[in-house]
Amino acid sequence: MVFVGVGVAIAASLVVVFLATSGKKDTPAEPKPAVPAAAKPTPAAAPSASPAIALAGARAGKTPEEPAPGLTQDTLTKVRDLLQEAKKLSDEGVKARTAGDNQKARERQSAAKDKIEALQKMIEAPLRWQEKADLGSWAQPAEYVTLENLYGEVSKLEKRVRMGGGT
Repeated sequence: MVFVGVGVAIAASLVVVFLATSGKKDTPAEPKPAVPAAAKPTPAAAPSASPAIALAGARAGKTPEEPAPGLTQDTLTKVRDLLQEAKKLSDEGVKARTAGDNQKARERQSAAKDKIEALQKMIEAPLRWQEKADLGSWAQPAEYVTLENLYGEVSKLEKRVRMGGGT
């Protein structure tokens, strides 16, 4: 008896879905005006200004035992920019080593290491707080979650530079 009721309900829902989807085909689609690709406006980006970094979501947790040091969007953007510069230098070093130019490779890897050290010095206090917050399961603002994500990339690059001869 229950199976018959379930079967009827499934059949009825299939009929409703079929009628709902078939009704959409009967309505004529309005033609969209064609816009040439050249006529579309493009926003002008300032080449010297770096775009703001997208923040990760805040992390819920316990109330922090100590206040977080100031960490701004501008600092995160500078960290990201230094990381990109260090990656570029490291990549140039790898290419030079592949080409057989060990001196140039070491110079590039050393320059990348200098960028990484500058980056680490800039975020030393916020990074210490973030580590305490992570270990203590504290609530963290979005800036600190973003810092954690960025620092994961820094650590990977730091290892790659060290293994590549950065001194």
